[in-house]
Amino acid sequence: MLSVLSGSAVLLPGFGVYSMEHNVVASFVFTRNSGLGGGTLGYRFKATIGLELHVQLLAAQKLFSAASAKWNEPPNTNVNVADAGFPGALPQLNPECVQLAARAILALNGQIQQRSAFDRKHYFYADQPLGYQITQQHHPIGRGGYVDLGLLDGLEYVKRIGIHQLQLEQDTAKSIHGVYPGHVLVDLNRAGVALIEIVSKPDVETADEAVFYVRKMQSLLRHIGVSSCNMEEGSLRCDVNVSVYRDGEDRLSGTRCELKNLNSLKVIRGAVNAEISRQIDVVRRGDNIEQETRGYDAQSNTTFVTRTKEAVPDYRYMPEPDVPEIHINDSWIARLRKMLPETPEVVMARMMPQYGLTQEDIETMLGEPGCTAFFEQAVVGRDPKRVLSWITSEVFGQLAYRSQRLADSSITVPQFTQIIDALSSDAITSAQAKQLLIAFMDGEQRTVDELIAAHRWEVISDDGKLRVISKQLLDAHPKEVARYLKGQTRRLNFFVGKLMQATNGQAKPQNASEIMKELLEARR
Repeated sequence: MLSVLSGSAVLLPGFGVYSMEHNVVASFVFTRNSGLGGGTLGYRFKATIGLELHVQLLAAQKLFSAASAKWNEPPNTNVNVADAGFPGALPQLNPECVQLAARAILALNGQIQQRSAFDRKHYFYADQPLGYQITQQHHPIGRGGYVDLGLLDGLEYVKRIGIHQLQLEQDTAKSIHGVYPGHVLVDLNRAGVALIEIVSKPDVETADEAVFYVRKMQSLLRHIGVSSCNMEEGSLRCDVNVSVYRDGEDRLSGTRCELKNLNSLKVIRGAVNAEISRQIDVVRRGDNIEQETRGYDAQSNTTFVTRTKEAVPDYRYMPEPDVPEIHINDSWIARLRKMLPETPEVVMARMMPQYGLTQEDIETMLGEPGCTAFFEQAVVGRDPKRVLSWITSEVFGQLAYRSQRLADSSITVPQFTQIIDALSSDAITSAQAKQLLIAFMDGEQRTVDELIAAHRWEVISDDGKLRVISKQLLDAHPKEVARYLKGQTRRLNFFVGKLMQATNGQAKPQNASEIMKELLEARR
């Protein structure tokens, strides 16, 4: 847990105390090439690309307030005086956010900085209530690290993408345009939500490398429980810096342009390729590349100017006086490192041969924090394919319906395995198994056996009984029988459905289908 010493420092248990007197403002020496790159460039030109990923942390509360960070709530309901920028409202650092950021640094093979501090980044806009953003421009919580790309990621060669730094910062509010002509609506729910900004080194050279890098980041950060990384929800946003140079020149010699707010992997690939092509055309014409911020039009597959260099604001960075420094000691870092799960690469290499699963199977589980551990506990003594199928189809389906994460749901491994075992032993049908899953995810505490007894469920395994019911159904629907016999074989599904309905779901679908087909064919 973090504690705050008024006007002094932020402490983790056992941390040393440092004074706020030495607010050294270091120069940001890294060329912020944070974008994506690539495509077929021709033999004379190459691209230099860097990426800035803005990742929303899976913290229950915001970075500097106790307001909820939950997504998709009614507008302006998750906000307090600190988020809204009321005079005199002071920020209070959320310790959970510090731990999540530190987990990300360690998972990226980086170094947690034992001293980090916050800065104010000044700019005025309607979605920035404070008139400045609290970030870590000069003393970030993490530096260094890398992501390796290779065959398992879709790349035909091995490529290491370096990480320059990882910093904590607060998100802005959300501006909503076009609802009322001439007006902009502002939703403050997102204001103050905790982000980490991951700044890559300018090591990326193609659009494919950029896309694979972002996709691998998604998988890793989800797997370690740092972020949901859903680009469609805005919990992962990407800015890209792109420049080109002639083969043989300094790879940092080109003038970079920034592509802002790329919100899908498809858009990233298209925008980077379009911008590389544009810059090559400009250079070939003998013109100069202007440093500017650009957007991407997917319909025309072109980039367009949104802000020129002359319009870039002076952010007037200054040390944040209301948030103490963060000081972290070696023992806390060591404890956190021990808590990290296996990396996705290690999980993939171990689970594919162990359980006979495909890369796609494991990638699907890695996308849900805690899923691989849930699977490995549930699969002991059971068919891996059946366990996987039920997790990725039925459990994931319920989670999506409820807008839940697996870690937050009521279903436990023992409850899940009771369902699988009852289904495997033909004690229940697939339909009944799904009802049990829903009950457990609703918080049901009784066992599967108790629920089967309470509902008087039993699988009808007596084929003779099923044949009697089936004949009655065929006699009751002569027109449908005639249609089947004339070649409309899909009418079989009609009769199977009727049989399942007549038996209250107690017939096994496969048995029902076989018996119905046999009786229908006998009427030819």
